[in-house]
Amino acid sequence: MNEKMDNIDIYNNSAQILNKKTPKKIVSWITILIILSNFFIIFSFVPFNVYKPCMGYVSISNNESYLVLNGGLSLSKKYKVYIKNKRYDYEIIDISADKIVLKVNLDDDIKIDKNIVKVNILKNRTTIFKIIINKIKKGFGL
Repeated sequence: MNEKMDNIDIYNNSAQILNKKTPKKIVSWITILIILSNFFIIFSFVPFNVYKPCMGYVSISNNESYLVLNGGLSLSKKYKVYIKNKRYDYEIIDISADKIVLKVNLDDDIKIDKNIVKVNILKNRTTIFKIIINKIKKGFGL
């Protein structure tokens, strides 16, 4: 029953070919490839947030709270400002080379004059797939 594979004719000994087991190495490689491709698909198309962390301090004048951020930061109205994982609406008051002043209605526990806070600015939502495509385009100069 154990004939060499060279002597097997697929037309005369088809039962022996059908009963042959697939090697475990091939099954394990196929399993690993399926798992890796699933991870790639999931991580490529699931969006995540891109934050720009920065430090700032609270300034209070005339019962209004202002948030002063370090300069060198590009900020537009479409970005969202988060302090301690809470979103705050803001109004841009002043943009200069060394600082950015925002008018923000802060909570009472943060609203302390000269209070230093960590601010996360949500720039956009993207996927790993989009990041890879942009890197490839930049590499080709497009």
